[in-house]
Amino acid sequence: MSEESRKRYQFKRLLDDLASKRGRGTELISVYITPDFELVKVMQQLRDEQGTAANIKSKTTRKNVLGALERVIQFLRVYIAEHRRPPAHGMAIFCGNVAGREDVSDIQLYWVEPPEPITVRMYRCNQEFMLRPLREMLQVKETIGLLTLDRREATLATLRGKHIEILRRLTSGIPGKHSKGGQSARRFERLIEIAAHEYMKRVAEAANEIFSQVPDLRAIIVGGPGPTKEEFLKSELLYDSVRKKVAASLDTGYTDEYGVRELVDKAGEVLADLDIAKEKALIQRFMTELVAGKGLVAYGEREVREQFERGAVELLLISEALRRIRCTARCQMCEHDVLETTEDLEAYKKQLATKTCQKCGEAKLVLVESKDLVQELIELADKFGARVEFVSTETDEGKQLLIAFKGLAALLRFRPA
Repeated sequence: MSEESRKRYQFKRLLDDLASKRGRGTELISVYITPDFELVKVMQQLRDEQGTAANIKSKTTRKNVLGALERVIQFLRVYIAEHRRPPAHGMAIFCGNVAGREDVSDIQLYWVEPPEPITVRMYRCNQEFMLRPLREMLQVKETIGLLTLDRREATLATLRGKHIEILRRLTSGIPGKHSKGGQSARRFERLIEIAAHEYMKRVAEAANEIFSQVPDLRAIIVGGPGPTKEEFLKSELLYDSVRKKVAASLDTGYTDEYGVRELVDKAGEVLADLDIAKEKALIQRFMTELVAGKGLVAYGEREVREQFERGAVELLLISEALRRIRCTARCQMCEHDVLETTEDLEAYKKQLATKTCQKCGEAKLVLVESKDLVQELIELADKFGARVEFVSTETDEGKQLLIAFKGLAALLRFRPA
């Protein structure tokens, strides 16, 4: 698992957690700060907002908003003393009463430096945190190759994030229809076919040159009206390395810049299908090994841990929806450690009050450490040299991993002894 993939997952987890927070009223504050903006000015703006918030009619909402604003200001004061300037990518701060009850106040502050620079300054106060600018950063950032063509013209472009760059336009120069009959007509048809072939060669040469030099090219989408695009793909004029990147051929009404934008509108579905196909292939590989009964798979937390300790895990599959906590409880009498996994940390703490130590029998267990289970498993994978892949719940296979296999499965290097 690459460091970039890991950070992307952790960033997504944070956004999911923030999205689950709700305020009783419009009392959750979101502050976006660009890398070049002075933090002192942000503090001044927030003080101005305190003056505005003092006019909120609801006493509870007013109290929570003012408390959240003060919390953010205090945070920024400490941050300025240590760093003076915003982080390289700017920062997003989220603060508010997340208790979800009117009679309880639980003002929490979260802040993050996103993986890409923040480009908009923003202050919002709502019933939920404003996460859209950060969500957009999770969209696919690899480069997508775009090619639209018919018998008249072709356009080559790339798509990265939301930015479309037109790289080259070509015209065919193919003559129009000829009305004369006889040998002249046949000769003219041959000239048209020769010109069409030469045009296809020029398009292929441009595509080979451009797309073979894109280091992070994820896929190529080909579009255009009529059958010309299919004829082009069947011509075998593309390099094998380029041809293998072609993910789809889609109908568009145009072949110019409008056609490219039309192709982009349809490319999202294709790319989503590529991700789904990857997930399906991973789960199908696991299921094939499971049915074969050769002992080259493990599933569930206990089995996966055992295979990690044997050094047998080659690939760990983790459901993106897995939310569990690994806890270490220690007996105050004999210092025996108990390792357990729970879905509810607060409920687990209450259980410890009456739980007895398996070693000495005393009810003296206290929580000494709690850690996100997924993070712990990633560290285990690093320790034993195993790859990690995350699986969404957007497919039947992904749902099966979460429900039937408790969100964890592993493909093994060798059969356990």
